[in-house]
Amino acid sequence: MAGPPDPASLERPWLASYPPGVPPTYRLPEVALPRLLEDAARDFPGTPALVADGASVDHAGLLARVEDVARRLASLGIGRGERVLVGLRNTAAAPVVLLASWRVGATVVPVAADLPAERLRAIAVEATVGAVVGTPRVLHELRQHVALPPLAVSVSGNEWPARRRRLRLPRRAPRRDGSDHVVLADLLAEEADGPLPAGPAADDVAALVFRARGDELLGVELSHRNLVANAFQARLWVPDVQAGRERVLVADPLGEVLPLTLGVLAGLLSAGTLILLDRPSPDELARTIERERPTLFPTVPARLAAMLADRDAARRDLTSLRVCVAGGAPLDPGLAAEVERRTGGARVREGYGLVEAAPLTHAQPVYGRAGFGTIGLPVPDTVAVVVDPDDLGRVLPPDTPGMLLVHGPQVARGYLDRDELTARTFVDGWLVTGDLATVDADGVFTHVGRIDEVVKRDGRFVSPRHVESALLQHPAVETAGVVSSGELLLGAVVTRRRARADGDTLLAHCRNLLDAPAVPDRVTVVNRLPRTAAGDLDRERLRRELAGR
Repeated sequence: MAGPPDPASLERPWLASYPPGVPPTYRLPEVALPRLLEDAARDFPGTPALVADGASVDHAGLLARVEDVARRLASLGIGRGERVLVGLRNTAAAPVVLLASWRVGATVVPVAADLPAERLRAIAVEATVGAVVGTPRVLHELRQHVALPPLAVSVSGNEWPARRRRLRLPRRAPRRDGSDHVVLADLLAEEADGPLPAGPAADDVAALVFRARGDELLGVELSHRNLVANAFQARLWVPDVQAGRERVLVADPLGEVLPLTLGVLAGLLSAGTLILLDRPSPDELARTIERERPTLFPTVPARLAAMLADRDAARRDLTSLRVCVAGGAPLDPGLAAEVERRTGGARVREGYGLVEAAPLTHAQPVYGRAGFGTIGLPVPDTVAVVVDPDDLGRVLPPDTPGMLLVHGPQVARGYLDRDELTARTFVDGWLVTGDLATVDADGVFTHVGRIDEVVKRDGRFVSPRHVESALLQHPAVETAGVVSSGELLLGAVVTRRRARADGDTLLAHCRNLLDAPAVPDRVTVVNRLPRTAAGDLDRERLRRELAGR
């Protein structure tokens, strides 16, 4: 089998569809992630950097906090190359600990604080972490079945209010609660005036992000260069971003790469104000938008849908929002239109990406033709192509489903301790995504589905996500999930409050919208759909649940 084509030899028809102000390429700086905050603190020291836990801090203050924690981590022996599992809620401590860990050169292993215990322990073992900084719950779950690493730091989320009383606290050794961990609040009560260590290099591994593939855990090695590049790509995609004036809402767990990169890192790059929310209810999310006036909101479609469906949220003023980038699932055009109506004109656009690409590779243009139903165009400095899955060197004609390959500075170096899989997935600088896609003559890409999810029926590829989009067009359907089981397509829907629809009605609806091969074999009305910690549909769990009915 031939290798992938030379990216320099490929035409890039999508560039003609770039809106004014979006550059096809950008000279990326050779810097590590801490530089993003350092630049923001230099240029906008007094502008708000972070709103969380009912308080705010400016960029100069946030940098001081980060350097303070970095000195303490260094004094405890955490340095360059050390793997630090970070499992925190979306409190003020989360970005501080992440940036402080990067400042001392550590590799962060980010996880959601409410990650299921079995998955949490598996990641800690697979990553062979040397330290953990987490909530009491994270430390407790690790302690139950695996030994805590040599250094464990407990974070309750109220460290900085306690620090305001620092001068009245006696100097003492950090408390060890249960003798196997230290408490961050106590570390902050200690003096730490020593010099900071040398920072990381751009090519150092910044984050080891784990994703599941079937029953296997894969640790994706993302360098500082990858994450800095993707932060720039996300920021450049919104050409009217104003440095020092944007307010970025982050409501999804920072253990996931989408809110981390498109929220925290792109926000820091723009010297924006990060508004952190921890597990918000739909009404709390809407109340925060009304009160804090965010302008940018990267999230998942399910969170937007839940907010719009909430009766209390309907009374809130959402008009500050200017751009919402939704990823992780198909964006229903009806949902996008309703968000636009409720916000008075916010641009709601679908983005596509993978953990292996930090994550953003494609997005619908914020200004210009959105192309709903597509994943849009490759972002700046990204080349994408559709090839024969059995011959990566054979580029397929327009509108022909095939394997999607992506090439760009955001593509990871590989998987931890998975040499064979790395060699198959990262080929000559290309990421072999495992996703089937099409591209039209104008360079607009459409996602067909994961190659292991798509069903071939009557000689055609049928994507579960395409069927979900059809189900979402029924007025009674709030959320939908479709999975393949052998050659069967099985659907599940949650209906809207006071709405009624049964499986037969929904099948008839699908027959009106879809070609015969794409009509599911069965649709079941359920009370809820299983979701991951990030709010994405958990297809493996849904497959097991529907197969058992």
